[in-house]
Amino acid sequence: MNNALAPEYNKLAPERKGGDEAEKNAANNVQLRKATLDDVKQIQHIENTCFKSDKLNVRRFRFYVTAKHAEFYIAEHHTAQGVSLAGYGLLLLRRGTQLTRLYSIAVLPEARGFGIAEKLIARLGEQALARGKRFMRLEVSADNKGAISLYQRLGFKQFGMYVDYYDDHSNALRMQKVLVSSKAMSHAIYPWYQQTTEFTCGPSALMMAMCSLQNNYEMNQQKELAIWRTATTIFMTSGHGGCHPIGLALAAQLEGFTAEVLINQPLPLFVDGVRSEHKKHIVGQVEADFLLQAQKSNMAIATEEWRVDVIEQALDAGKAVVCLISTYAFDKKKAPHWVAITSYDEQCFYLHDPDADEGNSQNESQRVEFQHIPVARDDFVRLASYGTRKVRTLVLLSTKAAT
Repeated sequence: MNNALAPEYNKLAPERKGGDEAEKNAANNVQLRKATLDDVKQIQHIENTCFKSDKLNVRRFRFYVTAKHAEFYIAEHHTAQGVSLAGYGLLLLRRGTQLTRLYSIAVLPEARGFGIAEKLIARLGEQALARGKRFMRLEVSADNKGAISLYQRLGFKQFGMYVDYYDDHSNALRMQKVLVSSKAMSHAIYPWYQQTTEFTCGPSALMMAMCSLQNNYEMNQQKELAIWRTATTIFMTSGHGGCHPIGLALAAQLEGFTAEVLINQPLPLFVDGVRSEHKKHIVGQVEADFLLQAQKSNMAIATEEWRVDVIEQALDAGKAVVCLISTYAFDKKKAPHWVAITSYDEQCFYLHDPDADEGNSQNESQRVEFQHIPVARDDFVRLASYGTRKVRTLVLLSTKAAT
């Protein structure tokens, strides 16, 4: 999806307050149902009527009608003259998380004032909950006071902002609604960085963690690649080598931070997936060297089956946490992947994922879906376990002044 789709929430005109009996009756005559392929032509008419530019096209509408990760509803207006489509709402669900995104919503001008947008959002929320999703997010232009007022009335709260986000250079508010009762912590501003290669998730997650502790820490590709050279295991199952937890901790020390490592089993960690005996030997040697360097620097390394309350205690103490996960819940590929854990509450842990390259790496509106990703606690326990040996490891960072 191109960058121009970001203003879809700016498309929603302010809802009028229903006044006379005719308006109330009209509101009662609005019915919602799932969109079908037969509706696409009329949905495109709504799109063309509501938006002057950056429109979704017929191909995308047809895709979303049948997409498993989408909830697509239309509002029908029933009158004596017949039935007509008055608006639509499109919600996207992120696999492996409890997060959804209100991707687009539009109501024809002549149908505004009857609460259609509110009904669409409520129905999408119900569908999200039915599919185990508890969070709905959106972006809206800071200039669109009517839409902001509607979203606030529906329970959305601002948790961030993008500056100069839209084509007209207006800012975008990032808003979220908790779809069930929750004591979710408010998200502090946490820096996000998109990895620039397919193999540098570790350095990218580490840079985010370091920048969260020291806000003047500069995140860039030069450091990303330098950290990878320090922390790489040389070989993996395929492609370039990934990063070892002790290697990342050593890289953090070189950047002036204090690092601790928690691993649930002794080294070596990453030789099982390497088929070549020669490569296994190399990986084993690299891991042994990491351990030797760590011991010489008096790094704290705990080899134990750690519990998730360790993450809570670290975050509460002002530390930053980097965690290795398996991507199976996200993409079914079972690849090792590093993320930064940004916060937690009674229901979820929240992740910053540096890998936002899904064909939309330059689309700022897509990147919000990779920040503060809510993962239910039970799901997180499974997520934070990699390979047949179920490797579970954390890197805890703090500033030297905090130790």
